[in-house]
Amino acid sequence: MTLTIFKSIVYGELKPWASNAINDKFYRQNLSTNFMKPTPTINEYFKALKELHKDKPNLFKEDGLEIYMAQPNNDISHEILHPLVEVTLAEPITTTQKFYHFLLFNEATRLTDRVFKSMNKDIDEIQKKEIIQNVVKSCKDILFCIGTDQENFPKTELTAYVIPQLITNVIRFLKETENLYPQYLADVASTKNELFGELLKQPIPEINIEKTTPEFQTVHNILLGIDNYKFEKSNRFSFGFNGKTDNLKSVIFLLNRDIELLNEDKTTVDDLVSVLTSRDLKIGAAQIFIGCETLEFSYIVKKLELSFSNFNPTSIDSSNLFYSKKGNAIKKGSLYNANQRAPYKKAEIDNIFNHL
Repeated sequence: MTLTIFKSIVYGELKPWASNAINDKFYRQNLSTNFMKPTPTINEYFKALKELHKDKPNLFKEDGLEIYMAQPNNDISHEILHPLVEVTLAEPITTTQKFYHFLLFNEATRLTDRVFKSMNKDIDEIQKKEIIQNVVKSCKDILFCIGTDQENFPKTELTAYVIPQLITNVIRFLKETENLYPQYLADVASTKNELFGELLKQPIPEINIEKTTPEFQTVHNILLGIDNYKFEKSNRFSFGFNGKTDNLKSVIFLLNRDIELLNEDKTTVDDLVSVLTSRDLKIGAAQIFIGCETLEFSYIVKKLELSFSNFNPTSIDSSNLFYSKKGNAIKKGSLYNANQRAPYKKAEIDNIFNHL
């Protein structure tokens, strides 16, 4: 598999030390929401990149997975929109840094999603092994090249920002692949000592490259055919929405705008509306990451209950789809306990519901 975008940072048209690399005005005027926070699929980022840099067609050459992507689909369908492995990245300061930050972050997600879709086509075990082993080799090749040539990279402020971002996202893509498909690896999974010590020729950092996110568990369970929701597959599960979808979406939009209902880095208004109105929540439904305090969320649940036949702390707990501001699964006990107190933003929440 050819990792064109990643390689372009080191050897191609996106070298951060190139004379035309810094272009704050251009990126300030042209970075779109879809490029930075794509939805409903990660491919929206790639479409935005093609529009942004239509002057660089070499960035969009075939990557080698096309032959697999052309095969018939199986029954698995899921869009990977978020990291499967936790990473810590320095926040961008300039708009050029912002371009590289979202480019590399979203490219790693796109590659993981693309491998996932290829692995779920109608292909044989030998082809699956080829895909995974090629991904591992391509990632390690890039890390080795960085380790070999990094002393020769021109010392610029942008280079000092971009190269660590590149390294982190290459390792993230590598570990996501190894964690999802261990049965197809040629060797044992990579370690920090191998990646940083042997390939990058850098000191071993005190970081955890193995820590997975809730999205990993969702994707992993899909591959294993495990139903997260613990309901008999013959029984449909939904929250039983019985109102008008447009009204619900308006309420959620206003709650998100005024009290930060959702963690918008991980969950969109449309994600939540889709989960709340689904008549049959299947494996791989969008996970919902709350951005407000549990106290506020509990009060909102109580206000929404009248529009549902099955939306309450118990069904929210059972769905395994909702996560708190701190990233913990929301349990019925915490919601029932929160009901004992008035939320800090009760007036703002009441005002939104009173006007609809």
